[in-house]
Amino acid sequence: MKMKITSGISLLNLSMILLGIMVFWGCTSPLPETNINTVNKRIVKPLPSIFRTKPSPLSKADSSRMAGIVLDYYLQASELQLRDQHDEALKIYKRILHLDTSAMTFYSMGMSYYKLLKTDLAIEHMKKAVLLEPNLIIAREALAEFYIDHEQYDKALIAYIDLDSMKSDIKYTYALAALTEILFPEEAEKHFRKLINSTGYETDIVNRFGMLLVRNGKEEEFITLMREHYAMHPDNSKARSLLIEGLQLYARSEEVLTVIEGFLPTAIDQELEDYYQALLMNILIRKDTLNVNGMIERHLMKVKDYNTSSWNMLISLALMAEFAQHETADALHQKALNRADTSHVKQTIGLAYELMRMERISLFITHCKRYAQKYPEESRFHFLLGIQAREQDKFSEAKSYLQEAIRRNPKEGDAWAEMGGIFGHEKAYRASDSCFGEALKLDSMNAMYNNNYAYSLTERNENLNEALRMSLLAISQYPDNQSYLDTYAWLQFKMGNTQSAIEILQKALNQDMDRSGILHYHLSMIYQSISENEKAWEHIDKALEIKNAPEYQAFRTKLLQD
Repeated sequence: MKMKITSGISLLNLSMILLGIMVFWGCTSPLPETNINTVNKRIVKPLPSIFRTKPSPLSKADSSRMAGIVLDYYLQASELQLRDQHDEALKIYKRILHLDTSAMTFYSMGMSYYKLLKTDLAIEHMKKAVLLEPNLIIAREALAEFYIDHEQYDKALIAYIDLDSMKSDIKYTYALAALTEILFPEEAEKHFRKLINSTGYETDIVNRFGMLLVRNGKEEEFITLMREHYAMHPDNSKARSLLIEGLQLYARSEEVLTVIEGFLPTAIDQELEDYYQALLMNILIRKDTLNVNGMIERHLMKVKDYNTSSWNMLISLALMAEFAQHETADALHQKALNRADTSHVKQTIGLAYELMRMERISLFITHCKRYAQKYPEESRFHFLLGIQAREQDKFSEAKSYLQEAIRRNPKEGDAWAEMGGIFGHEKAYRASDSCFGEALKLDSMNAMYNNNYAYSLTERNENLNEALRMSLLAISQYPDNQSYLDTYAWLQFKMGNTQSAIEILQKALNQDMDRSGILHYHLSMIYQSISENEKAWEHIDKALEIKNAPEYQAFRTKLLQD
């Protein structure tokens, strides 16, 4: 550590310190005497004391010698700090305090305490340094950083405001932006604006400022910022990405397409892939499809001559065209199929999941069927089609898809388990047990397989102890899973533990997950069984709000008749 001694030790201070030491150490021996003779007797008088009168000034030789001692101490302490021997360095700095109480001594002590993770003491000593020398910038900077480490953000903010008023430095603006972003988000905008102007719209700062504007609910200011950034750096792909992502964030899809069209002549596939995938999801997720078809049609006409070998780009354009029912859809899908190879299998399956999740059922079904033909060894597309059919209560169709999935891959455990559930629903229990058995042979610890089989056994009041074992195995892996808790609660009810079943279902309903009609349905049935009809009505109505299932309707009718 370089030590900068800003002021020496004054002669007055040195003389006072030296005489104090002389007096202290002289207490055990007689003081020198001055003889004064009078007519009657000899008077003994001590030399002038520091406690009685002003001391005599030190000689130049004494002053130089004392300053040298302090400097030697500083050099020793600094060397120890460089070696990270901060405890030893502090011992020497404490000696120095007997000789020199300058700001730099407290600054150096504060740094050592900080290195020793004694932040309270570091702050205390750095505050003393600032008090002694208000213009000592390094001490003020260190104090501000200590406040941040100690999570005293309000004090850190004041410290950086003072620094900023004393000296213009972009690092203070950075700090002010970060601190006000936490404490005063509206005020932070001023500091971020200063930062982007000072750095020439540095991308990372623009990105962070943009997120602040989003949190502050300032859509137009956010879009304007991204446009300014892009205008400053038109050849920067990151600037383009931020603008496109910003427009997509606010579902301004047509403006996204306009930006893409602007750089399309010089674009590269890798960059376009991300834009088109995100744009596709953004369009499909929107509930409002007003003018979407016309927008997509206009873009497809402009992009039709773009020569790309990217499967990601082609499939995104093809699905947009299919969504808009545009005539180019089949041709684009064929191009995508021709381009696809085994490296795209996981992506096509992932896309199928996304389409199903967004409930774009028509697109989902045609996508799965196309790529099931493209990849004849892949079982997952038929499995997903079976899941979708089962969700729509098309059980015969679901079994057909699942059987095809198993034919393609006999080790498709998920398909075996789903088949077991369907057979159980149809009361074909022997077939159900066989399918669940095949699934568990493939993975005996699988939580879903164990839970679903346990529920099937519970529904028919068979092998409840075995069902309990499997249910507990599933819950031990996923203790907050609503479906697994429902199975366990229903099993408890069937075993006569009604209050326990109610408590478990209430816990399941408190999970921050998707609403589940089956939980309310089971609660309604349990409350009806103990004649708490008001609660039974409450929960069956909630179940029907979530899903208008035939069994829910049938139970509500039963409640009416009772």
